[in-house]
Amino acid sequence: MMSERVYGQNVQVQSLGEAAVYLGGERVVWSKSTDELFWYLHAHEAGCYRHQLLADLWQLEENPASANRFRVTLHRLRSSLGRSAVLEDHGRYHLHPDFLAASDTAQLLGALQAQCTSPQEQEEALRRAAAAGQGEYLPHISADWVQPFRAFYRAAQLRAYLALSELHCQRCECALSASTLAAALERDPLLDEQYHQRLMVCLGDLEGKYAATEYYRRYSHYLRSEVGDTPLPETVALAKNIKDGQVTCPRRALLRVP
Repeated sequence: MMSERVYGQNVQVQSLGEAAVYLGGERVVWSKSTDELFWYLHAHEAGCYRHQLLADLWQLEENPASANRFRVTLHRLRSSLGRSAVLEDHGRYHLHPDFLAASDTAQLLGALQAQCTSPQEQEEALRRAAAAGQGEYLPHISADWVQPFRAFYRAAQLRAYLALSELHCQRCECALSASTLAAALERDPLLDEQYHQRLMVCLGDLEGKYAATEYYRRYSHYLRSEVGDTPLPETVALAKNIKDGQVTCPRRALLRVP
């Protein structure tokens, strides 16, 4: 196994919303094949075998020609980042750990998994997770292999938004709760309909029944046009009750928050 160079803070890897690698503050520019190889290894943190790479990246079987293509691409990647940027261990290729640690995906997951001892620490961790998780994972790649990883990081981003919204809600920080919840629903409109219901109630309290009713109309239109479905009966009834002035946030009512 090749001896490892220490990259440390000299590396920055951005994969959510935009894919870019910075080395010493300079953005790395490379060929399409080199780019594909780096991000494939970024997604497969535990490493992968050459035959798997060839099949997923370039739909090639392992033979002398495909093996040569891999060697050339690997050489170009190491030339761009340093020879120890890609390590090989018993036939499995993986990125140097510093490239994974410097990635926004590591920041996202680390913040979500942080062991917090106070509500303040929890809020800060969730804010870090929400800030790190901006946009789709590797948006420039459309290959099939990326889809499970994209879904995984999207779910992690949504967990951060929803948990942060609930934390604000518990404190009756209604505007912050509503804006964070709205960001989650914009990210994935097909989240459980209970979140849309909750946002309708928030909007009704914060901006009035007309804002809540307008949100309901937009959501209904989205379901009809994009999904071919309609809101749940409970959502329809909630919209009517909000319009009639019969619904308010139970936490605000209980605590008598103006």
